[in-house]
Amino acid sequence: MSSYISHFKAWIIAALLIVAFEAMIGVAASPSLFDRTNFLPHTFGRPEPMQRLYVFHKLRAFVNSEPTIVQSGDSSGFFGIEPSVVMKHLPEGVSYLNLSCCANLGYKGYYNILEFMARHNTSIRYMVLHVTPYTMPRPEMWDVDGANIWGVPGLEVFGNAIDQEFVSPRAVTHPPSLGYRRQVADAVYYLSPMMKYMGKVTGQSADQIALPPGSEQPVDFLRTLLLSKPYLEFLRDLQTSRGWAPEIDIRDGVYASECDIPTPEFFDFRTLSHKTYLKEVLDEFAALAKRYGSTLVVVFQPVACVYGTGMPSAKARTIINQFKREHPEVEIPFPLIETWPADIFSVPAHVRHEHTDLIGNRLGIAMADIIRRHGTQEQPSR
Repeated sequence: MSSYISHFKAWIIAALLIVAFEAMIGVAASPSLFDRTNFLPHTFGRPEPMQRLYVFHKLRAFVNSEPTIVQSGDSSGFFGIEPSVVMKHLPEGVSYLNLSCCANLGYKGYYNILEFMARHNTSIRYMVLHVTPYTMPRPEMWDVDGANIWGVPGLEVFGNAIDQEFVSPRAVTHPPSLGYRRQVADAVYYLSPMMKYMGKVTGQSADQIALPPGSEQPVDFLRTLLLSKPYLEFLRDLQTSRGWAPEIDIRDGVYASECDIPTPEFFDFRTLSHKTYLKEVLDEFAALAKRYGSTLVVVFQPVACVYGTGMPSAKARTIINQFKREHPEVEIPFPLIETWPADIFSVPAHVRHEHTDLIGNRLGIAMADIIRRHGTQEQPSR
């Protein structure tokens, strides 16, 4: 037996050394869940993807913030809903967080954000899914990661990464040494500390992206995660804005046409029948809210497109009405299509930042009514 084991002695010693090394780092440094992650790629010569950075910073900033209401969804809510405007209508002590990001987070990503927050915050009583009718559920935004819904490199759907890195059991298996991945990458890629500024790689300096006078730079420029003024302003204001940021769109004009809401289907092997992705997503979000004793609130942002004949949106409206009958505990305070003047929008999915008070007041009034009816006590879970 000892002869047999001797063949593996080197492997056993190596494994024990690795375990001892990781244990030493874990005890000495105690890297957090957000340090021990592969969520940010840290790719050589490239900034981190802005959408991943938005999600990363929001989750890290508010992981244990104990909000009453948490919002997830696409960029219509990220750039549209100012928590401070919503909270003006809510009872004292009721707090609202905006954790929306972007359409390429996908509906799995919206879902995973809500589950992550519910696991870390027992205070959550309302889960808000805020989306625009322009980005309704479809396979590439629900089934898998990696689809590029806009065809722009680097903007692939990445919602499952939140589950893999922060929610699933796999997240706790990340070794403590992973917390030093960025420092190692910087040392190997950029020969830090020899390089003082990332600007030597990009050709830009910190002065070129300086924040307004009196602002404090929130990151060091040895290897800034993203050399972008809007990103740095987002970081600066994250705590006070509670997750909101103003849109910075190029305004080429928004035009009204009839709203066309696609409702793709798939074959559901559980029921041996066809089912729309819209119905599947709504069912899954309703089940998530019930599991954590919360009330699901589905919010459709106003649009510039018009109802018209009603035919291109008829099926989607029918599915939503059927869902409301099956799930009376879910709140859907606004119709799928609510047409606002086109000049209120910067792009079809975003309300101009100078008009976010309109959309914030709209939601704040609706949430105040919902809270009056449901209260802020934990709902019975199933």
